[in-house]
Amino acid sequence: MTPVPVELEDRLGEEAAARRRLGARPGPEQLPPTQETVGAVVVTFNDAPHIAPVLRELTGQVAAVVVADLGSKDRTRETVTARFPSVRVVEVPLAAGFGAAANEGARLLGAPLLLLQHGDARLRAGALDQLYETISDSHRHVGCCGPRLVAPDGAVELSAGFRPTRPWRWRAVWTQLVPRPRVLRPRRKPKRVAYFAPSARTDVDWVSGAAMLVRREAFAQVGGMDEGYFLLYGDVDLCMRLRGAGWTVTYEPRARAIHLDRVAENVRSQWAARRRFDRRYGLVGRLLRRS
Repeated sequence: MTPVPVELEDRLGEEAAARRRLGARPGPEQLPPTQETVGAVVVTFNDAPHIAPVLRELTGQVAAVVVADLGSKDRTRETVTARFPSVRVVEVPLAAGFGAAANEGARLLGAPLLLLQHGDARLRAGALDQLYETISDSHRHVGCCGPRLVAPDGAVELSAGFRPTRPWRWRAVWTQLVPRPRVLRPRRKPKRVAYFAPSARTDVDWVSGAAMLVRREAFAQVGGMDEGYFLLYGDVDLCMRLRGAGWTVTYEPRARAIHLDRVAENVRSQWAARRRFDRRYGLVGRLLRRS
């Protein structure tokens, strides 16, 4: 082995010391780590195949994790208890819905930021840091932010959107007042849906509840999730109430999450959620509030 010249060794040592001194200089603004400021609420329902990798990544990034289980019939709770003893598990009746489960988990956490996540959503590397950077921007008064959701095959899913337009509200009212029989509905070929997916950070009206980072102050100000929704429209309702309270809702596409599975909500529950949502935000709801 060829010995290193003394002059070269001294120069390398001086360069290493200079790099250490530069690294020790205080930065312009050091954000506190997510391990001290973020608490995660993971709502599960028959998520035994997904819950282990989801919690394995979260436990090293956040201060505490609470799993709110909606009466899973598989081994979801057993898996969490056996493999993650530091994670608290709380059981919520299935009829209560995802909103009630998120509220129950949030009550058990004291962190200033809440990560609300479904058990079938998995944050990619660096996603939580991106969301934390977005919500920590005090100049923009961000109360909630969400990542870009992708399917396991890489297809972009519905991750964010804007408030329904006036034609949409008129159509919703007309559909409720004059429902058409199924036999009279024209058969149309299924078309590919172009989901809203901008490539830059954008302020929106709502982000998906599959994974969202919420400021606890804002969450408490609006009263948390509306437990009148089982699943559908619950996240949209929360975000629109946050905007009504003066907070900003932001979509951060640099943060990504894989949506491993989707919960199939029955048709009756979906129609109940749509009626509730339209009464509050549709044309009928606006007219009733003015009277």
